[in-house]
Amino acid sequence: MRRLLCVFMALGLVVSFGCAKKEPPDAAKAYVQEQLAKHKGFQLDGSKLKYEVVEQTADSAKVSVTGTIDVKTVLPLVKKGNAWVVEEKTAPAKPKASVPPPAMKEAKAPAEAKPAPAPHTPEHKPETKAE
Repeated sequence: MRRLLCVFMALGLVVSFGCAKKEPPDAAKAYVQEQLAKHKGFQLDGSKLKYEVVEQTADSAKVSVTGTIDVKTVLPLVKKGNAWVVEEKTAPAKPKASVPPPAMKEAKAPAEAKPAPAPHTPEHKPETKAE
């Protein structure tokens, strides 16, 4: 009986904390964190941001986000002409294949297998001799 009571208490705690309603500030914070995470190469710390509900109805809300975002990154710059620009990383060049792609083989194969017909023009008609 005691074991059963512990199981029910544990389930009760999981259900009460696992099904907690997400409030508008929590949803706004999750969205902002997701957006900050998308900026690869930048370390963006949004922990100093504050979220405050400005307006809320039964099915909508507006949340004010204020504060500062700490940024840390190193930008590689190159000089192009007289201006400094962010260096664009290019993918390494792939070596060219010596074998043509399958589509090219298929296009060439019929022409190589069958010789081209001789041109048929009036100038090339064989002459017949009249007796």
